[in-house]
Amino acid sequence: MSRSGFGVIGPPVLFIGVFQLLETMLSPALPLIQRELSASPGEIAWIFTGGLISSAISTPISGRLADMYDKRTVLLILMAITSAGALISGLAPNVQVLIAGQAVQGVWLGVLPLTVGLFRDTLEPERGATGNGLVIGTAALASAIGLILSGPLIAALGYRSLFFLTLGGALVAAIWAWIAVPATARAAGGRVDWPGGLLLGGGIALLMLGLTTSSSWGWTDPAALALFAAAALTLGLWAFVELRSREPLVDLRLLAGRSSAGVTAMGFVFGFASFGLLVALPMMLSLPASTGYGMGADTLWIGLYMFPLGVAGTVIAPLVGPMTRVLGRRTVLVLGAVLVSVGTAMLAFLHGSPWEIVAGVTVTGLGGGIGLTAVLNVVAADVPGERAAGVSGVVFVAKSIGGTFGAQVGAMVLAGGSVAGIPAESSFVSTYLLSALLGLLAVGAAFVIPGAVRYAEAAREGSANAPKPAAF
Repeated sequence: MSRSGFGVIGPPVLFIGVFQLLETMLSPALPLIQRELSASPGEIAWIFTGGLISSAISTPISGRLADMYDKRTVLLILMAITSAGALISGLAPNVQVLIAGQAVQGVWLGVLPLTVGLFRDTLEPERGATGNGLVIGTAALASAIGLILSGPLIAALGYRSLFFLTLGGALVAAIWAWIAVPATARAAGGRVDWPGGLLLGGGIALLMLGLTTSSSWGWTDPAALALFAAAALTLGLWAFVELRSREPLVDLRLLAGRSSAGVTAMGFVFGFASFGLLVALPMMLSLPASTGYGMGADTLWIGLYMFPLGVAGTVIAPLVGPMTRVLGRRTVLVLGAVLVSVGTAMLAFLHGSPWEIVAGVTVTGLGGGIGLTAVLNVVAADVPGERAAGVSGVVFVAKSIGGTFGAQVGAMVLAGGSVAGIPAESSFVSTYLLSALLGLLAVGAAFVIPGAVRYAEAAREGSANAPKPAAF
């Protein structure tokens, strides 16, 4: 179905933008929330952990539902559930209710993979690629803007305003979607693999709990090791069940194909590599200038330093489609991974002045915007239509797990090089270099992905000899 694109792309992009903005602005508000709700540090940590686990569990299920049913209906349901979570969070009288609201709100991430299938079903390939770019670009820009707006907004209106303003934006996006997003064809038959969903959700929850608590417990703590072992057993049982299911939640045989395996690996590596910026850089910037490598930056200035990360991603992501037509998609995938490596390596060796830091952040932002958009375009082009949203969900879950794992590794590297509680310059350098190395691993994953479109475009052009999905 050919559409102008704006009415299809706009609502999910707006929705994703406002919730990405909320997630970014919520972090600086945590000390205030802790004081006002008399919460313990462990309870405050669960504000993020609960939402993270909820996202990891709900995203593949949302992707499967989007592959089976009308994507417009699934989109509106996800918007309604997420909006309810924001309302619960905004009205929460105590931290326990706030944690519950954040867990409900965490399903918003399911909109990301859904948009890949929605754009594929309702837009021409070029417009769909542009839409994927706008999704990634908007998320990047929202993250950058949130770092700048959070302080002044919380000071003026209080932390609850973050949830209510987000709820207002979500309702606008939902009404817009109700009016403008077209219905899509329902897949022929199918069911949701609930046993597989429960096992996958349980395994991911155990893994995320192990990762998020390992920094305080220690990687070799018996409780942490028990969580990792339980996660491995649960995910192993899930794989056993999925391989024997006629209609699995995640088709592991499909996921083992070159395109699906490559984009999943790239999602994990991009998530892991991002910790060099998201964990180490703000900490380094906040250190006193007297250390010789800190900038003495407050929250606002840290946001300004990080702002080019979002701007670069926003500017470059919509251009990935035209770049791919000129350079070829493998070249674009490799370019994104290389730029992430170059940008983080620049921070390792060039961080003595504001302009050097801005340059490194900008290059990394360009790489992330190119790489993630190109990954979504590969899914849209290579994965069969009835599985595109599901595979996209797996990619985002892999990115989330990679980011969580990377954050814990980054914290361990910084803690290991600390003197009197302050990380040494060498520990920051090691963190950035590790991110750069991981970016190079994404280059290897890019070469796993076939260099040419293997399914969707050929099918849309009406070729009777369109190749099957990547010979899975």
